[in-house]
Amino acid sequence: MTLILLLLFTPGWFPLSGISTEFSTLVHPAAIRELAQAGELAGLQHQLEQEWSAIRLDNPNPTAEIRYEGLLDNNPARVETLGHLEDMDKMALFYWHYALFADEHSFEKMRDFSLSWAKTLTASGNPINENKLLPVVYSYFFLKPHLNPQEKVVLEKWLKAIADAEIDNDRVPLNNWETKRINLVGTIGILVEDETLLAWAEARTRHYLEKALFSDGTSVDIRQRDALSYHVSGLKPLLQFFISLEKETPGTGRAFFHFETPSGASVARSLDYVIPYAKGKEVYRQWNNTKVKLDRERAAAGLEKYQPGVAYDPKKSYETMAMAGFFDPKYRIGACNYPLCALLSTYKQK
Repeated sequence: MTLILLLLFTPGWFPLSGISTEFSTLVHPAAIRELAQAGELAGLQHQLEQEWSAIRLDNPNPTAEIRYEGLLDNNPARVETLGHLEDMDKMALFYWHYALFADEHSFEKMRDFSLSWAKTLTASGNPINENKLLPVVYSYFFLKPHLNPQEKVVLEKWLKAIADAEIDNDRVPLNNWETKRINLVGTIGILVEDETLLAWAEARTRHYLEKALFSDGTSVDIRQRDALSYHVSGLKPLLQFFISLEKETPGTGRAFFHFETPSGASVARSLDYVIPYAKGKEVYRQWNNTKVKLDRERAAAGLEKYQPGVAYDPKKSYETMAMAGFFDPKYRIGACNYPLCALLSTYKQK
């Protein structure tokens, strides 16, 4: 069965409430159940049960428009949107809970939340904003076999509209925006069994590797923004997509992971660039040489995490490195205790 990893939130995301985001990264249920049966996730099950209990009776709170990208953290429209996007953290908890316990309550919540968002939100083609919707996207793996025909039409039409809007957006820059778009379109292609969408995502992946990664391990995000945070958030969706491809067609995802461009760039080399910072052996001082106006505006607004010279937090790389560990265990960070790290640390290459 297909193992699919996803990243839900970009660096800078923070919940407005006390909802946990430690379970915001989802894994295909077959992988969770396989390792849970081997007794690998007992501690996570207890943590999940506690957090799930706090939101189990909550109802969906969708919005017609996500207003997030390009706005300062304290912008009222962005703050309001974040309130609606708490639904995504809740859906992630329902997803994990159903994967581990197969309870009808979590399934019904995933269905209710998914249909509510599909009937309310119109696709915009903005990958930063629509990356937030990945819990709804991936919940369809659970929902698809059990929905009635009308519900299936509603969700598949909406998912395809998201993918089509992403493809039609010709203003997506060749940085972490593009990798989020690749993961969205490719994942939806797998879900709705649309080979055209999947082929598009694979082609764009090749283009990104050739044009946005460099032989010294850096990326467009490093060179334009001087931000390891965006470098890492650009690699993460690629790893999610590669793992999906690997489980769909063995060897395909691994080939992308190790593929080296004529100039000597590769995803593996860009991950090697992260290792000393992820392990805390070196400190990356961000934003000093950013060329992006928004970064300077954030700093001027007093946002601490965007101040020139602020140190990159190694923990922000842990889940990305855990996913890289799917292909090569050298990337695993022993200090990581996030659910995804605990899960993938036990994965054995076949």
